[in-house]
Amino acid sequence: MPDLGPFRGVRYARSEELSDIVCPPFDVISDAAQQELHERHPHNAVRIELPFSETHDPDDRYRKAANQFRSWLEEGVLVADEQPCLYIYRQDFTRNGAPRRVTGVIGALRLQELGSESGILPHERTMPGPVEDRLALLRACPVNISPIYAIYRGKGELAPFLDSLTQRPPQARLQDEYGTLHRMWVVRAPAEIEVLSAAVRPGPLVIADGHHRYETALEYAKESGGGPERSAVMCFCADADVEDLNVLPYHRAFKAVVSDGEVRTRLIEDFGAKELDRAVAGRVFEHSAADHAFLVIVPGSELLLEVDEELVARTVGDQPQAWRCLDVVALHEAVLPRLFPAGIEAMRFSSEEQEIKRLVAEDSYALGVLMKPLEAVAVVEVAREARRMPQKASYFWPKAVTGLVFHPLG
Repeated sequence: MPDLGPFRGVRYARSEELSDIVCPPFDVISDAAQQELHERHPHNAVRIELPFSETHDPDDRYRKAANQFRSWLEEGVLVADEQPCLYIYRQDFTRNGAPRRVTGVIGALRLQELGSESGILPHERTMPGPVEDRLALLRACPVNISPIYAIYRGKGELAPFLDSLTQRPPQARLQDEYGTLHRMWVVRAPAEIEVLSAAVRPGPLVIADGHHRYETALEYAKESGGGPERSAVMCFCADADVEDLNVLPYHRAFKAVVSDGEVRTRLIEDFGAKELDRAVAGRVFEHSAADHAFLVIVPGSELLLEVDEELVARTVGDQPQAWRCLDVVALHEAVLPRLFPAGIEAMRFSSEEQEIKRLVAEDSYALGVLMKPLEAVAVVEVAREARRMPQKASYFWPKAVTGLVFHPLG
């Protein structure tokens, strides 16, 4: 079962500067954002989360991260809590004009092999590149710099306690450029720590964001011989039953060797896709009632692709309904193999529609696909069926920011 415990977190000493020194997780930081964050403040967390390299040595930036973290501790920029704590993290934001909130617990999650026996479940496939990068960083700088993000179905049992914390002053508070208010409370009382840990313990706990970091932490624990700190990973846990978990779609673009116009022809002739007027394409896509609907971008055209459940069922066979009914499964299992029988050379993912359109228009990508969002509880149910979605199936937003608390591994 999931075991979420307290740890001695390391935090910035000057909390009033947090808006300038936190950053997003590494995998959503663009090259431009990396540069901007690096220049924003000399203590910005990007300098350890995603540092620049100034040499041709591929390990140089990992050493820079380690040296930076060590020097910040020595200079008093970072300070360690005196005793093990849990950390309550709350995000208040606006979505479609309505106020929303996500509150959860940050703790040290004991590392176990993913699966039903441990009660810690993945929900999407991973790629080897990010795991190798994060493992190299962890070897050089043994610190969980950003928390992974996990969700569970807790029936709101913690909600009264979490709501009561707003009567206490937070130990960290900032508002980001999107208007999201981030607050964090440090919980030290043993009785409160036990209540928080017990709420997560029944599981299952589903990794929503941070599959690569979990796999990295598990591999690092094995090769380093474990130890209390190294046998855990920093994790933010939120209750999917009551929190306003906001899942944005991860749109995608595909590069393949096909002749001009060939993808468009196949979409129309093999799948019945309909070309749309660009002025209304987004609205038509949004209001489609098909089992699976996609707005497809090809050079010079935008098309509505609608796929029925029968085609998916014929393709994937007798698979769990929770997995089979997902748009991302319909796309990757039933559409792409027929559309690109010779295979795909490259894939790119983005939560921004304009970036996908740009890749097709400017970077020779043969196909862009805009997706609809899925529900957070669907992530839990698919994981419970021991199935994984295709990579980058979900984009939980707002992201848990990097820099509110760090988890040193000894």
